[in-house]
Amino acid sequence: MIGYLSGQIKSVSPRGVLLDVHGVGYQVFMNAGDLSRAYVGAGAEIFCYTNVREDALQLFGFFSEDARNFFEILISVSGVGPKSGLLILSVGTVGDVRAAIEQSDVKFLTSVPGVGKKIAERIILELRGKLPTAAESVMGSEQGVAVDALVNLGYRKEDVVAVLRGVGGSPEELIRLGLKKLHG
Repeated sequence: MIGYLSGQIKSVSPRGVLLDVHGVGYQVFMNAGDLSRAYVGAGAEIFCYTNVREDALQLFGFFSEDARNFFEILISVSGVGPKSGLLILSVGTVGDVRAAIEQSDVKFLTSVPGVGKKIAERIILELRGKLPTAAESVMGSEQGVAVDALVNLGYRKEDVVAVLRGVGGSPEELIRLGLKKLHG
């Protein structure tokens, strides 16, 4: 699986970019927001999702790891494939889509071509209340373990995330630090 590419953009089309990585060209499908920032000749780092099918090998790319992670969560919903997921992320930012799901905004999701009321409701049903916040999605696995442990001890998730944001260390060190800061 290809999870990340770094190279030079050779061409930009309405559906994606052709990225030259040391002489090998990768066709990467991208959402409208990322495509608006893609320029021929520019260097680019792209976080990829590799879609393997019987008849095709496709790369879906994003300029941020958070967007790629969110895309993977979105396409885990039955009935939402990679192309639909990319279209959903083309009508708004990851934050916009996350907010629409949390607020049960069916109208926002049905504004995406190919996403009907039934699929929009399924996305909301399966993902509402389960999506990581923007801060959590960029936290490392050590921080995630520490956050889970402190939440299980009864601390509010928002408080724990605020205390541990940007702090490094082992899960044990992070838990000790979190207890110290949260307990006062």
